[in-house]
Amino acid sequence: LNAALINSAASAALAFNDTHYQTVAHPSSPVGAAALAIAERLPVTGQALIHSVILGIELQCRIGAVLCTPPAEVSVGLSMQGLVGGIGAAVTAGKLLGFDAEAMSRAIGHAINQAAGLREAHATMGSPFTPGHSARCGVFAALLAERGLTINDTMIEGVKGFAVSFSTNPQPEAAVAELGSRFEILSLAYKPYPSGFVTHPVIDVCLDVARRSRFDVAAIERVEVGVNPLTIQLCNRPEPMDRAQALVSFQHWGAVSLIHKAAGTAQITQAMVDDPQVAALRRKFVATARPDMAREAADLRVVLQGGAELTAQVERCIGSAGVPISDDDLARKTRGQLESAYAADVSAQILDEAWTMARLPRADRICAWLGQVHAG
Repeated sequence: LNAALINSAASAALAFNDTHYQTVAHPSSPVGAAALAIAERLPVTGQALIHSVILGIELQCRIGAVLCTPPAEVSVGLSMQGLVGGIGAAVTAGKLLGFDAEAMSRAIGHAINQAAGLREAHATMGSPFTPGHSARCGVFAALLAERGLTINDTMIEGVKGFAVSFSTNPQPEAAVAELGSRFEILSLAYKPYPSGFVTHPVIDVCLDVARRSRFDVAAIERVEVGVNPLTIQLCNRPEPMDRAQALVSFQHWGAVSLIHKAAGTAQITQAMVDDPQVAALRRKFVATARPDMAREAADLRVVLQGGAELTAQVERCIGSAGVPISDDDLARKTRGQLESAYAADVSAQILDEAWTMARLPRADRICAWLGQVHAG
């Protein structure tokens, strides 16, 4: 249980986790942590582990869709990751434990009974705790189900159940729409930037302007961005005080992108957050909520002294389902994170085990390598 908590929380520490745009959940974090926790306990093949992860992602996204497929609506304060992440983790654990339909129903029910998470925790250490808690709850739910602890099989659709408790006008048919022909794992977006996903369109348009235009940052009078309303609801922080707050500040990411022509881990240090030039430019951002704009889209107008303007727009940001990052970029991103905690040769081995997981006779081989964290 502690392994699931710690690994899932760690995966979200830099907001580098994946995103399911429809539900605004980050499915792989709790599911992957649950899979590794069970794989250390039981001998399972790499193919079985992958199968369990696919099922966990599929179920949590489909059940999440019940809550937020229009005209259904979830309060913006509720963390979808907290609500559905435990369901995915329970399904993944249950699959690896060999559950039949009845046991799996119990696991999902116990996971639902622990669903929790508020977006008010964003920009604090409590934010990565949410997926960590979801992973632990999901594994715990599976272990309870394994021991026969009963729970109603109407926990999703019941009159006092999950759907009506967390959503207005829930859409139960969304859970089975195109079942077997559309797979949610194929719609996941993998982040190129260590930030809240709704900041990514802003980063893209700012990097576009910064890399193709010559201008004096001091001459910028105003930076106007048009964004989906969710960007403002979740990431409107013009005066972040630390890294946790800057991770979910579209103003910070826009400013560093324009100044440094980059948006990576080097742009999220405390020194960068405190930099006077970055702080001054953050205050010049003006955002307009555009309900007609997709969450992957943004437009930009940089107004310079003297009236000159620099513009850019993006309909699908890099990393979204329509514009996925390449395997090479994904490997480079993963290696960069691994090498902050592992020696280079161990990092390379972990990557190799991940890429070849489907052929491994024992999935716990990667767990052994992941245990070789270097001191300091």
